[in-house]
Amino acid sequence: MKQVPKPTTDQDLIQQFLNKGGTIKKGKTKPMPDDLGLSNNQWGNKLTKEEKAAIKDQEAARKATPPKRG
Repeated sequence: MKQVPKPTTDQDLIQQFLNKGGTIKKGKTKPMPDDLGLSNNQWGNKLTKEEKAAIKDQEAARKATPPKRG
């Protein structure tokens, strides 16, 4: 079976949109919430208070220790 490309490709559609006065602008997205669970078994579930406290303690300990130089 012979495949013939259609005359309305993505570039053609974009060009028609621009010719009609449309504009293309880059959209802004919101950053993901820190407490959103993103592992496979935790998808979309927010962290509990205990988990948030544990993460906060780990970050504080990491900031308190000086960086190793080798």
